[in-house]
Amino acid sequence: MAKVPFISLEQMEAITEKILMQYGFPIDSSDSSSIEVPVDEIIEFHFGLDIEWDVIDHFDPSGLVMAAIFPRKRKIVMNESCRDLFEEKIGTMHFTMAHELGHWVLHVDDEFDDQLSISIEDEEIYYCRSFSKKPPEEVQADMFAGCLLMPKPIFIQTINDLKENTNKITFRHLYKIADMFKVTISALKVRLHSLNLLYIDDKGRIHNSREDSDGQLSF
Repeated sequence: MAKVPFISLEQMEAITEKILMQYGFPIDSSDSSSIEVPVDEIIEFHFGLDIEWDVIDHFDPSGLVMAAIFPRKRKIVMNESCRDLFEEKIGTMHFTMAHELGHWVLHVDDEFDDQLSISIEDEEIYYCRSFSKKPPEEVQADMFAGCLLMPKPIFIQTINDLKENTNKITFRHLYKIADMFKVTISALKVRLHSLNLLYIDDKGRIHNSREDSDGQLSF
């Protein structure tokens, strides 16, 4: 595989917001009923990729394979072995789908910017699995998923509304927001940190920002 070119958070925001606007998703809507991004519809109807289910554990016997994308066949395969997990944790399923779409947009499709694309052979397959240390293309796919599922304008507005209307923000509030966006709490935490909207320290204390955590100011 060619060297993975650097993509900044600002570039990633622009890429995902373009996708959402082209699809017609209201990224600046204040309507809580329209917060959930229909990632499966975007994959199938906007990009023309198929979503299928099959057992794909054999791709990595040493780890848990969540999904894979087959560029030449234009399809994303979700691991049938993980179906129960996905059905129980919708946020995990949505993030996995968005992650695989990220590989298509960033590492396969050259529509957005040739400089951001990686030249790959048709037979190369990307598959989502557990890593102790993720390679650059997996980090990028994760960033893409977070930006797509939690669009910056509506995400910032949601968190600011929470701050204005809540004296003490707790994990109960954060789990509720994660459910609104249909993402995992871990994905929500990463997004909060990347935009410096809230910061959760190693002890699970919620701070207004990373800077406030240094001064031990918490909710």
